[in-house]
Amino acid sequence: MPGAADDTRLRAAARGYQPLASRLTSIGTVGGVTFVDDSLSTNVLPTLAALDAFPGRRIALIVGGHDRGIDYAPLAAGVIARPAPTYLLTLPDSGPRIHAAVEQLATTTGVTDCPDLAAAVTAGYQWARPDGVVLLSPAAPSFGQFRDYRDRAEAFARAMRALP
Repeated sequence: MPGAADDTRLRAAARGYQPLASRLTSIGTVGGVTFVDDSLSTNVLPTLAALDAFPGRRIALIVGGHDRGIDYAPLAAGVIARPAPTYLLTLPDSGPRIHAAVEQLATTTGVTDCPDLAAAVTAGYQWARPDGVVLLSPAAPSFGQFRDYRDRAEAFARAMRALP
């Protein structure tokens, strides 16, 4: 049976815990909007978990990237079922398939196809004001547009810093 010594060890371990970069990392706030980098979420389940990390908050969710042909219906269902307002901003190459998956389930959910990450950040910021979240949790890898998830995360941060 665990005891006080176990609790002490657990607290010590938690104090030294260093989270992974690009895993639900708050990178800043602009005009009351929080920007969160979750670029490591390269499939549907971690992206759905990222949405759950902000219960009750308005989220502008940036999704899309290299298209591996995975089924985006579970992502669409999760976004539609979310009780708090959620606006989807899709990126090439998988963005059109994500958009189509959402429209198959509901035509009332806000979805905008964006040409690039900077455009998605700007649109997300405009929608999320004054107190929402812009969440980069792409449910797709970064191949084709970025060297890797770190490069995508840096581009996200640059786009945030470029906002007025």
